[in-house]
Amino acid sequence: MKIKTLCTLLVGGAIAVTLAGCCCGGGSDETVIVEKQPVSTAPVGEELIKLKEALDKGAITQKEYDAAKQNLLKQ
Repeated sequence: MKIKTLCTLLVGGAIAVTLAGCCCGGGSDETVIVEKQPVSTAPVGEELIKLKEALDKGAITQKEYDAAKQNLLKQ
């Protein structure tokens, strides 16, 4: 009787472990990284003013300013 109970517990445990591996995302070691670009809700004019201020204060270069300005104007 004890052997039958022990076998039942072992089989039940094996089934539980197998199902847990299937349901809990077991198996894949792959990591996916998604880059998100910040979404601005400010009007383009305000963004251009901020860019110009950053340029004037030396926070960004003329090249960075021009690229960011073109990017804003394309939107």
